[in-house]
Amino acid sequence: MSDPSLPEVPSEAPPKVVERPSPLTGIARGAIALIAVAIAVGRDFVESPGDADSAMLVMAGIALVVIVLIGLGGVITWRTTTFIADDEEFRVERNFIWRSSSRVDYTKVQSIDVSQPFIARLLGLAKVHIDVGGEGGVDLSYLTKRRAEALREHLLEKMAVSRDEARTHATGGADPEALPAVADAEDELIVAVSPTTLLIGSLVTLGTIAAVAGGVLLVGLSILSEATFTFIAGILAIGGWVWGRVGKNWGFRMTRRGGALRIHRGALSKANQGLRPARVQGVVISQDLLQKLTGMYEMRVTVLGYAGGDGDADDGSNAVVLPAGTAADVQRVLSALWPELDLTTVTVHGQPPTAKWLTPLTFRTHTWGIGEHVIVAEHGLLENRRTIVPHRRMQSASVQQGPLQRRLGLASLSVHTTDGPVDLQIYHLAEADARRLLQDQVERARLARRATDSVAEVAADEAAGQALEVEMPEGRTGFEPTEGEPLR
Repeated sequence: MSDPSLPEVPSEAPPKVVERPSPLTGIARGAIALIAVAIAVGRDFVESPGDADSAMLVMAGIALVVIVLIGLGGVITWRTTTFIADDEEFRVERNFIWRSSSRVDYTKVQSIDVSQPFIARLLGLAKVHIDVGGEGGVDLSYLTKRRAEALREHLLEKMAVSRDEARTHATGGADPEALPAVADAEDELIVAVSPTTLLIGSLVTLGTIAAVAGGVLLVGLSILSEATFTFIAGILAIGGWVWGRVGKNWGFRMTRRGGALRIHRGALSKANQGLRPARVQGVVISQDLLQKLTGMYEMRVTVLGYAGGDGDADDGSNAVVLPAGTAADVQRVLSALWPELDLTTVTVHGQPPTAKWLTPLTFRTHTWGIGEHVIVAEHGLLENRRTIVPHRRMQSASVQQGPLQRRLGLASLSVHTTDGPVDLQIYHLAEADARRLLQDQVERARLARRATDSVAEVAADEAAGQALEVEMPEGRTGFEPTEGEPLR
């Protein structure tokens, strides 16, 4: 029986559950190196078939060394990497030659991506990437697929709870319906790209035709010169291009769950990418001449904190939000990203007549417009590109004027966001119009930022250093104002 006169001793906190990656991590990481060694040795074997015995011995020796190193690296990675994922924190520690500890603040988590490179998929493993915006991210590889998916759901739920608490603290009250439980939400399909659409939209393009033509030329030259390995390289180049366009986006689907978008793609290597619309800085919609015949479009975005990809997709595939689709598909994706956007309300403007001297073939394709929420520019000859940037996502703006433009009284305007595929340019405006548009656009961006209702988004912008900047042509402080109009 306890004595009521004695003070209560606080119960000890439960011990942290420390986990490790899969012991097969080293094999998943080193398999590509092993394949590269096999290709290198195989090249020598093909080019020098008379030395087959020595080539086989060399290949066996190198393969043995690589396998030993891979096994040793896997054991070291498994033994020196630990992580903790509970209600209080997510932390990854690595203790080998250097000690490092990465702790993730749940309130700063932007998305959690789960990817399965081909070798890892064969082993039943997956990689988890936690994006924390401008501060970079944390990678954890490799876990079993089931554990990776469970970890993603746990992090998503903790992210939602932490943001709800932060919103309650900032506003002084809570809205029980403001943020639905992530675990209970169902996926809503936004767009799905069928195999037929993907094949037509990805292969019937000028880029694919040029790549295939170059590969065929390389194969033809190799046949004439009897260079066997060059022939194989040409075949692999063609196959690699086609696979990069089709294989990585096979089974592409965009869904919405709990206020966030999810992108599922990949044939051999699977990827499950999270995307918060609030992080999208701009969109570019492209269509070349062949795609115009088939009615296909491609969409890419610039996402804050995702300029470099996740390492498994360093070719920029993370930026693709629609690899191939119709105009209706484009509209569905735009509505998912920015529900308030209505491009039909944007008044279209063209270039002044003097710009024909600089753009004789594309004069009619150079258009731009200003909407309530966005600035839009469109141009192109072989490939038409429509670029859309929300006012509040603009980081800086600048005016450029080359010698020919100066003689014609023209100037170009650039609107900058974070690093990525989106690059908005309005070419060859009248000099006074370019200056006026620059100043007006900076003011629109400032007003749009002030009007935001999301405290979290404002804090994220400040953390990412999204300050507005204005740049004028080198050696000039600005164009002279017209009479009666002050220079703001």
